[in-house]
Amino acid sequence: MEKFSQRAFLALLLAALLAVPGGTALWSRKDTAAYYENRTLAQFPSLTAEGLWDGGLGGDFEDWYSDHVPGRTTLLKLDTAAQLNLLRRPAVNEVVPAEGVLLPLLPYEEREAGEYAALAAEAAEPFARLSEWVRAGGGTFCYVGIPEQRAYFRDRYPAYLSAHETEISAGDAAYAQAMAERGVNFLDMGAVYNRQGRPENYYSAVDHHYSYYGAYAAYRAILDRLAAEGWNLPVLTEEDLDFTELPNPYIATRNRKLYNLWPNGERAVIGVQKNPVPFTRYDNGELSDRPLFVLPEEDYLPTTYNLYMGGDFGETVLETDRPDLPDALIFGDSFTNALETLLYASFNETRILDLRHYDGMSLEDYIGRYRPEVVLCIQNDTFYYLSGGNNAVWEEP
Repeated sequence: MEKFSQRAFLALLLAALLAVPGGTALWSRKDTAAYYENRTLAQFPSLTAEGLWDGGLGGDFEDWYSDHVPGRTTLLKLDTAAQLNLLRRPAVNEVVPAEGVLLPLLPYEEREAGEYAALAAEAAEPFARLSEWVRAGGGTFCYVGIPEQRAYFRDRYPAYLSAHETEISAGDAAYAQAMAERGVNFLDMGAVYNRQGRPENYYSAVDHHYSYYGAYAAYRAILDRLAAEGWNLPVLTEEDLDFTELPNPYIATRNRKLYNLWPNGERAVIGVQKNPVPFTRYDNGELSDRPLFVLPEEDYLPTTYNLYMGGDFGETVLETDRPDLPDALIFGDSFTNALETLLYASFNETRILDLRHYDGMSLEDYIGRYRPEVVLCIQNDTFYYLSGGNNAVWEEP
């Protein structure tokens, strides 16, 4: 009887231990992505001899269970709400709520101001070679450097947190100077915005990108710079656009990390052309019916910066069938997306590459194949000193 009781107890204990993960496997939602975390969820691990032998199966199972345990999102929301409203922590989920904007939590360590000159010279070299090569082919190259939101609102950081002021001031200045010294046509949008009084509506309070007003200001600055280079291009004026505020909540990148719990009345803006320039679109080589602005189906659904062009693609091509206009190539990070909805209207064919996702051929070969007359690099200043991606513009012979 005693042995039976022990066996029954062990059976019940085993059942209890397996009940939660078993229930999770059977009844958890079959989501493949975490919306608020903006990442792919771990998949149920495969049972393999190798996984059992090296212990990898246990780790994989733990990752899957952590991602799929019932009520996970609710618990994370509750924790975020407690940190925001009860504990009032200065940073929650690596986001800093500061004077009406959400900013990223940055490490205290940063480079000394004197280090940037040499780094900038090295970073500018491949762009100088690219610029010379484009110019030798009769084209125009322009690098458009745009402040990221945290740089634009750096004065909003609490005094006890790092705003990376040295990186923004000394780093950005060294980069612009290195480009100029090497003959690169560099458009410093930080300086342009400063001359315009740094309007607050140029940047989002809850996203790391600029707003559509900031993108439009960049568009006009780019067209002005190209006009100075001798290009006579059609320009979308403010009168040509209907600036429309969307009804959808704008959750964006930073409030998304806070499960949209930070009080926010911001709405995304789009600029609809009153007389639209028609186009044929291709994404990653396939004919696409995506519009310039990809909007949620219902007004109550949240939206993000991905509404502009539908987000990042390795390659997008917009053809307007106006052969009297030059062709353009734009490459860079996601700051190109909002600009694409404007810039394409000033060219015949506009090709857009994000070298973080495109691996069809080198940029040099791409330009050699399609021969764009205007080549624009558009990047935010937090990428100036990174390697790879849209900085991998020239292969050493």
